[in-house]
Amino acid sequence: MAKIIYYISGHGFGHATRAIEVINHLPPSVEVEIVTSVPEWLFKKSVYRSYRYREMRHDPGIIQQDALRQDVDRTLECWTRLLEEYPAMARAEAVRIQNGEARLTVGDVSPFAIAVAQAAGIPAVITANFTWDWIFTAFLESRPEFQKIIDSIAAYYREARLLLRTPLAGDLSVFPTIQDVPLIVRRSHLSREAAREHFRIPPDARVVLISFGGMGLRGLQYGHLARYADITFLVFDPDLSGPGNVRLLDAQTVYHPDAVRAADLVLAKLGYGIVTECIAHRVPIAHPPRADFPEHEVLEQETRRHVPLYPISESDFFSGRWDFMYDVFKDHMNLCLSPEHESTFLDGGRAAADCLLELIK
Repeated sequence: MAKIIYYISGHGFGHATRAIEVINHLPPSVEVEIVTSVPEWLFKKSVYRSYRYREMRHDPGIIQQDALRQDVDRTLECWTRLLEEYPAMARAEAVRIQNGEARLTVGDVSPFAIAVAQAAGIPAVITANFTWDWIFTAFLESRPEFQKIIDSIAAYYREARLLLRTPLAGDLSVFPTIQDVPLIVRRSHLSREAAREHFRIPPDARVVLISFGGMGLRGLQYGHLARYADITFLVFDPDLSGPGNVRLLDAQTVYHPDAVRAADLVLAKLGYGIVTECIAHRVPIAHPPRADFPEHEVLEQETRRHVPLYPISESDFFSGRWDFMYDVFKDHMNLCLSPEHESTFLDGGRAAADCLLELIK
């Protein structure tokens, strides 16, 4: 049986949900092993085929204080230490996966997939809309030590057999061979009406989903939500529960795209996972700023081509000045009810899976 080893970045959940969509399109004849620091419950909820899971921290991305705040010093320390350990880690992995007859490694967006492939003598593929060498350039002015990390990561990326580039992409010119694929995105299998019925929400309610991934968000008060008693808020953060107009959802049991499908507006940071789900389900996004993160600007420019975006200043966001929501409901209520995008635009999971299958024939 052909085997693919999938190395997934532990930075947030967007890399994992993108990988999940590709894995779900691989046939049962291909064995899949997932290697990541992302918790296993996310895969148990969303992967519809057999797979093996192994926990390993090989790509921490950017160390976060919370969903919006980064710890640059810890990120520097972590990657400096990790890249020194990569050669030994990769050799150990190569022995392990060669015994399992792996034919291909795939990284989203982990350079470790390439280090392992080099040690094992097999090809490596990266799926990405950005890479860490590009992201870390934003830190060079304050931390020139990042240049060594950038150079090391870029050297790995240059050895990839193929990059599968999704829409909403930054500078990926480090890769020698690039193939574009459509948007890779998880989608709800429910209609908007069925999603609302699932969450026990009246069909005519005004619904806002607040979603900041697996990192949490400090400083947002549940009292802000109580102030808008005529709006139903869906939240995953227990610290925001309490008011009668708030529905607390369990991230480990709720399929996130269903919550997006039920919403009229999503309040979130801009990241690949949430942005693509909003595009797929035609839901506007309101978002606070993310400082020193180059992907934010790219996502902001590209996303507004598909759904309306409402930037919120940091002061308005944390003080709960959210009256703009009523303008969203008035101007874009029909957006959620409009037809889906053409399926080809959203079919990146299938397209990426087909590319991987070609490489293991």
